[in-house]
Amino acid sequence: MAGESKDLERMLGDPKGAIRSMLLPLIISYLVVQINLFADTSWCSGLGADASSAVSTISPFYWIVSGLGTGLGIGAATAIARYLGRGEKHNADRLASQTVVLSVIIGVISTPVLLLAVDPALSMMGAQDIAEECREYILPQILAGTVVILDGTVSGVIRSEGAAKRSMVVLLVAAAVNMILDPILIYGLDLGLAGAGWATAIASASSAALGLWWYHRGRLYLTMSLADMRPNWADMKEILYVGIPRGTESMLISVMSMVQRIFVIACGGTSAAMFYNIPWRFVSISEVVSQAVGSALIPVCSAALGRRDFAKAEAGYRYSLTLTMIVMITIAAVLFIFADWVIIPFTYSESMIEFRPEFAHVLRIYALLIPFIGLIDIGSSILQSLRLAQISMLSSFARNILIVVMLFFASSVSLDAIYWSLFVAEVIGGALMMWLAREGFRHYRAGRDPSAS
Repeated sequence: MAGESKDLERMLGDPKGAIRSMLLPLIISYLVVQINLFADTSWCSGLGADASSAVSTISPFYWIVSGLGTGLGIGAATAIARYLGRGEKHNADRLASQTVVLSVIIGVISTPVLLLAVDPALSMMGAQDIAEECREYILPQILAGTVVILDGTVSGVIRSEGAAKRSMVVLLVAAAVNMILDPILIYGLDLGLAGAGWATAIASASSAALGLWWYHRGRLYLTMSLADMRPNWADMKEILYVGIPRGTESMLISVMSMVQRIFVIACGGTSAAMFYNIPWRFVSISEVVSQAVGSALIPVCSAALGRRDFAKAEAGYRYSLTLTMIVMITIAAVLFIFADWVIIPFTYSESMIEFRPEFAHVLRIYALLIPFIGLIDIGSSILQSLRLAQISMLSSFARNILIVVMLFFASSVSLDAIYWSLFVAEVIGGALMMWLAREGFRHYRAGRDPSAS
């Protein structure tokens, strides 16, 4: 197609080939994000058990901020890809510019709200004994909330045109900056946990700046202009149609994660938050696959739906689900077998070695739920590409309410009961999300394809 980038041509072609071509760069991108989190947690664990507990306890606040950026990025990617699928580049350009404006507006509004919420949240979780450490770690990331949000939205806009390699480079830059700054700021400048927080903030700013510079220099297919950055509420509404439910879903998960910590801490003290959260890092690592497949699926299938090519969209959905399940089950088996070894990076200091068996035990339970997390991610991506993000959000809300209820009862029994309750809830959540995705596509097609039964 004359005038279109090779990335876009591929995205509008064979859905399986397009997803495969985007997959490796996206896996590397998400893997880099998780390695960043591993690096933060590992460096901070060298500061002792209190520091590790603080990072584990307060990290949902960071996920609230980054979730806003991710939600806006997915909303933009869905809307932009549909315009590109219909050949309406001028509308896609305008939406890309409006996404940047919207990110700044939401960042400016959310920062003071989150700053005011930190102390009440710590009190609610019963984490007063590590409150100072929690504040030290999270405040830099909240203060830099606008650039953290912008980082997520710029990545989403880049992926909307199928430029997965460019998106990967943006995240690699963020990872490199964070990994270099972590030891320098934490230990070299003796900033402790605040150093880890500032390293993450600076890394996000570097990543967002690189993506915006590419658009400014015309290195990508889409074009951003100052004229298109005048607030246009109709365009913002289109972005938010998917972005609000997706961002709300991310925030909901983060808020519910803090609520879960109430019961975890009530059952086993602040050290229990460490046992509950650190092994989850490996679940997050495994999600790299399902998140990468889902991120490739959204623009590819959104573009196909923009052309009313339901066969291509369905082929993309089936391929994504099969590939995700094969890889996630393999990862789960490896983690279950080698749990005692893979947990070592978080238990290398003298104050942490004694906790290694418990960490390995929790990791084995978590390994069993990894395939169901994959079902949740792919189901959610299918619903978002169908512009049914509200259904994905409601499913996530139901799953998290179930987790909280089960943890409430389990907290009066034991920490083991808490871990197994989480497993059962994720199994139910995975089955529910896939059923909703299947029904969503069936109803979507029946409503828009006159030949459909």
